[in-house]
Amino acid sequence: MLPLPPTKRQVADWARLTQKKFRKESGLFLIEGEVCVREALRSGIKLEALLLLASEAETRQDEFGELKRTPLYAVNTDAYRRISSVEISQGIVAVAKQFELKPRPSGFGLACEQVADPGNCGALIRVADFFGASELILGPGSADRWNEKVVRGSMGSLFHQPLKQVESLEELIRTWPGDSIALTAHGGKALHKRPRMKEPLLLVLGNETRGLTPSIENSCTHKLTLKPAGGAESLNLVTAAAVFAYELGLKNHD
Repeated sequence: MLPLPPTKRQVADWARLTQKKFRKESGLFLIEGEVCVREALRSGIKLEALLLLASEAETRQDEFGELKRTPLYAVNTDAYRRISSVEISQGIVAVAKQFELKPRPSGFGLACEQVADPGNCGALIRVADFFGASELILGPGSADRWNEKVVRGSMGSLFHQPLKQVESLEELIRTWPGDSIALTAHGGKALHKRPRMKEPLLLVLGNETRGLTPSIENSCTHKLTLKPAGGAESLNLVTAAAVFAYELGLKNHD
């Protein structure tokens, strides 16, 4: 498959996908980097195009035998810079169709009230995927799941982890079939002293700096807190999510 030269219109359309408005209108998003592109190919999601930096296209065009009918384009440096948001790029970007995954069977799900940082959002997708959460639910104010930094931060887990964005976490908590657990920095029961809970569990985290709002926290059936053994007052959002997911999810199903 020989790389095609893109038109000016194609480059302009791809560059617009760095903006949420155009991702929503087109139903497309960008996947950048070797790991993420290969995970997308393995997952079988629909790719509209694969873009290679022109200076590398001839030497790399045979690396992607899985592409089949996906058009392959050689993009010059100036055009590539309009599309790529990475300072040190790996010279590969895919244009993909947005998709939905059905929740997987699991004893727990993970919900976040407002994860505004795209990098944190991507890392949470990876945590949820690693520990086998049924789904990751993002509340209002969270980063757009199709943001290129979210996609990159997930390291390919976006293509495996069921994920949805909702308008009301309180409604989700109210209708959740099992117990819901507010993960709080202070005031909750110690994790190791938690009571018996009804599955599926819903682990609920708040904003990176402000934590959970009182209304969301009080909607949950339980509140748990990690008690520090050293001088650090708390953990960052992603680390805390991983600890709770291990304790309440994976560890309970060894």
